[in-house]
Amino acid sequence: MSIPALQVTDQGIVAPATDDVIKGLWEMFKEAFGHDLNTAMNTPQGQLVTSLAAIITDERNQMINLLNQFDPRYAQGIWQDGLGYIYFMTRKQATHSNVDLLLTGLAGTTIKAGTQFVDDNGQAWQLTQATVIASNGQVTAHALCTVAGNINAAADTITTIPKAISGLDRVTNPSAAMAGVKEESRLDFEKRRHASVAINSKNTNASTYGAIADLPDVKDVYVVDNPTDETISVGATHYPVIRNSILVAVMGGDDEQIARTILTKAGSGCSFNGNTSCVIADTENFPVRPPTYTVKFLRPAMVPVFFQVVVDDKDQLSHQDSEAIKAAIIDALATGTTRAAIGQAVIASKFICSVATVIPHLSIVALRISKDGQNWQDMLQIGVDEFPTTTVYQIKIL
Repeated sequence: MSIPALQVTDQGIVAPATDDVIKGLWEMFKEAFGHDLNTAMNTPQGQLVTSLAAIITDERNQMINLLNQFDPRYAQGIWQDGLGYIYFMTRKQATHSNVDLLLTGLAGTTIKAGTQFVDDNGQAWQLTQATVIASNGQVTAHALCTVAGNINAAADTITTIPKAISGLDRVTNPSAAMAGVKEESRLDFEKRRHASVAINSKNTNASTYGAIADLPDVKDVYVVDNPTDETISVGATHYPVIRNSILVAVMGGDDEQIARTILTKAGSGCSFNGNTSCVIADTENFPVRPPTYTVKFLRPAMVPVFFQVVVDDKDQLSHQDSEAIKAAIIDALATGTTRAAIGQAVIASKFICSVATVIPHLSIVALRISKDGQNWQDMLQIGVDEFPTTTVYQIKIL
């Protein structure tokens, strides 16, 4: 056949160029209709050749894309899910943002579970459990955003009571909400799959990291050990790690699950560091009268990151453009190579591409970051006891 075929080689699949496909089609047409056939592309037969070449090329591109799905470096969607399942992994789904609400009203008033309140952006937040206003006229209650994903709410922005409740006067959130996460991205899933190959091992930092990263609702993990006989300082904040111990810093996840996983993977022969502790019984190795261990791990403090985007002509930006810039920065900090991480520096220049992608016509003069909204820098050092976070309220466009 005159149309060149795909070649599957040891180096991968090789598809002929579109021009070669067109040339092969003309040769086939000439054999069928005569060698004096007019080969001008604006003729009926020329249009037919163009259409057939497009169909053939598209089908071959689809075949190449399908074959790439068997490579974990390129797989996505259900194909990546299938590769992950080889390691008994499933993609982490989106989680809901959570916040502590301060309810004020008549003492003894019961507020039912599921009661909803609304923030300044129109997002609804609902109580996870029924609560009763205390004798001082106030009570703190936990609430979740009704929409899963990276939903932000700054302090004192959840203040609307959409349906009047007898005995409840007002509501607010003294602190900003802890934002949820979107469904795990292709890149983040592949990073976790790569780390998961050490899950079946024990007594290594890699095995501890891989196992904890695989736990539900865990956003980030940092693991380091100190095999020396002296206390050492780790990271930008010089966090102390005692002798012969392991430090596990975790963002998200259940305390007991995390502590049990640390005990299983790091073992009981080392000491632990951190600000959170759980008493864990070693039922895995001792079903009867199991020994108990106090396992410590570190819950990092959330460090606000302020962004300052300086553009060439702010007056040309619409409100939608400004919101798109903020959303792009928040998304970039939540996933991919710019994802916020414990103990990893935040570099301002890495966010320029994310912003430029959503607003191609934007001329970015500078993009800077800060921990306090006043001292602007090109890079922020993050300690092992810190986790960088931002909201739309911390992003300014100048």
